[in-house]
Amino acid sequence: MDERPIETLVEVRVTNGPIHSPYPFPPASIDNAGAVIMFRGIVRPNEKSIDVEDLNAAREKPIEGLKYQVYQPMTTRELTRLAAAQAQRHGILAVDVDHSEGFVAAGECSFVLQVAGEHRDEAIRFIDEFIVEMKRQVPIWKVPRWQISRT
Repeated sequence: MDERPIETLVEVRVTNGPIHSPYPFPPASIDNAGAVIMFRGIVRPNEKSIDVEDLNAAREKPIEGLKYQVYQPMTTRELTRLAAAQAQRHGILAVDVDHSEGFVAAGECSFVLQVAGEHRDEAIRFIDEFIVEMKRQVPIWKVPRWQISRT
């Protein structure tokens, strides 16, 4: 990989509710891209629930959706910092991050990460590492809204 510094476009948004369509990259920001990859995080229909009788036991329970709580403006600042640092590390040309806050129903999109890189392997590694670090470092919490059984 070329060691010259890459000028990276980083865009970050926090969207109220589900994300319906990603923002396209401006064409000039991806002129040298050999790979443009989009990852969409979808709310699963089940979440792990801890049994209060046995704290080591967790089971999947159906949910209506997740309520995402964010700590602004720190969330946007940390997403931007993380995206810029990881982009420099992997030689990424452009990054677009959109994460939901508020309620997102099961089956709907709560997170979109778009990456443009000169090569696919760098873009794929960026996505994997960014998501792992985002979950560790960025103040975003999810609270399940459990389905009520009607028996």
